[in-house]
Amino acid sequence: MRMESIISVLLSGLAGLCVFLFILNRYAILMRDSRYKTPLVLLLFVVIPGGLAWAGWVLPAAGWMGVPAGIILLCLMGECRRLWIRRQCKGSPPVDSIPHQVGLFRPFTTTDAVVHRYEISLPSWQGPAFRIVHLSDLHVNPKVPAEYFRNVLSVAEDAQADYAFMTGDFVTKAEALPELEQVLRPVARRSTFAVLGNHDYWAGADKVRSVIRNAGVTLLRNETLRLDLEGHEILLTGWDYPWGERPADFPDTKGQGLHLVLSHTPDNIYRLSRASVHGVFSGHYHAGQARIPWLGPVVIPSLYGRRFDHGHFVVHGTHLFVASGVGAANPPVRIYCQPDIFIVDITGYSTVGQGAAQPSKQGEHL
Repeated sequence: MRMESIISVLLSGLAGLCVFLFILNRYAILMRDSRYKTPLVLLLFVVIPGGLAWAGWVLPAAGWMGVPAGIILLCLMGECRRLWIRRQCKGSPPVDSIPHQVGLFRPFTTTDAVVHRYEISLPSWQGPAFRIVHLSDLHVNPKVPAEYFRNVLSVAEDAQADYAFMTGDFVTKAEALPELEQVLRPVARRSTFAVLGNHDYWAGADKVRSVIRNAGVTLLRNETLRLDLEGHEILLTGWDYPWGERPADFPDTKGQGLHLVLSHTPDNIYRLSRASVHGVFSGHYHAGQARIPWLGPVVIPSLYGRRFDHGHFVVHGTHLFVASGVGAANPPVRIYCQPDIFIVDITGYSTVGQGAAQPSKQGEHL
């Protein structure tokens, strides 16, 4: 085999892998779970990289090499654009994380939960400082000990947060609902709120809603509450889009107080930032669930690829918090990717240094 043929095959296979990962991240992995999804992904993996590698083998290298080279160049340009946008949207890092490191020789991190604490000041907030504990993607699964989920909720409760936000995917499949009933409970001093995720809808939205409400958690379904915090108003919206019933236009609440949103997917961030929302809490991405040390995730179920994979971002003035989640799905294993809990302390510029707010009366529907 001539050297140029070997180079052509390798370059073509690499170009095919780039195309496959683009399709997987932005389209294939967003498909509803079914018995056909995994075979389809495997078929795409064989056909796309394999097909381009075969073309590199049978076609004259001189006339073909520009095609895979062009594909790879486009992918590199896209990655540079992603890094540039990510840098522009970079928020503040956690002020502390406990624990904060994944050992190189301990790749399986399925139950190695970490707590990240953030602090942000919002000039639009004139009320007292308050604390939010954010959990997402429990993915309660009979294959993971129920004690793990109880411990995570106990850690969240120990944060003594004023509010708790749970942003969807409580289960992967309906068979886990009895386990969810055993572990789910409110964990905030004042109120615990939730929205559903895509897996909750696929598992049976009405059944999941029933378990959540019976547990004493307030479920928001494309609706907004007005919360009173020592005489100051917080607007809290639960936004299911794009799953469930297609909602009406997002409520225009600009100038009506601090506005926070629970959205299972961070993909809604641009729509929400245009509505002048102050903070968005999301999950869905699992931070990739499997990450490569120093390189990060390979697969993220997002129209924007790995742009907002995990952490704190600021998009057109809107703070976005993307948690890794508590559980894991399909398969229920994490590799170099810790599950996590976010604690977010919010102050206004005029209230920096005040303690967290005391519990106050329950919210009313907007």
